[in-house]
Amino acid sequence: MKKFLQNTLARALCVLVFGILLIAFSAEITKWIVMLCGLVFIIPGAVSLIGYFRRDPEGRQVMLYPIIAVGSILFGLVQVIWPHLFIAIIMYILSGCLILVSLIQSYTLWNIHRNGVRLHPAYYLVPALELAAGLYIALTNNKTEIAGLPVILLGCGFIIYSLLELWTIYLVRQSNKKGGDIVAIETTADDTDR
Repeated sequence: MKKFLQNTLARALCVLVFGILLIAFSAEITKWIVMLCGLVFIIPGAVSLIGYFRRDPEGRQVMLYPIIAVGSILFGLVQVIWPHLFIAIIMYILSGCLILVSLIQSYTLWNIHRNGVRLHPAYYLVPALELAAGLYIALTNNKTEIAGLPVILLGCGFIIYSLLELWTIYLVRQSNKKGGDIVAIETTADDTDR
């Protein structure tokens, strides 16, 4: 259970920081993410191309490596020069992350409930709101024109998720302090025959 709480805490803190950064820099964050992805394509492409031409002429038999390296460099340059071309794709990826996070939170709540911790029904409202925000962002038209709003919504959703994870840690720890250790119920063949 301790490892579960540590993993939940690490996940919550990472998502909290990411959500705060998304809100603080909502106007520029998508542009910078695309440009960073462009650099991620340029650097390995350049290293591969330089490495190919530093080889001996006998070792340059495969002509596919420089073609792939040049393609990677050109793709990265397009991302660095025209980042707005890829903003819509990033919005889909981040909204997919928010939808996934809401599903993970729902699954975590279900596991906690299944193991004996009583939860108020309103506790399930937050993952539903996160799911709704993720679906709204995924289904929004003109993502390049309104990139700030979905990023702010994503940031708010990630912050809410992280706060809910921290609250989950608190509830589990309170349950453990009261003597209600959460343990899995094991059944044996004798128990199932009755």
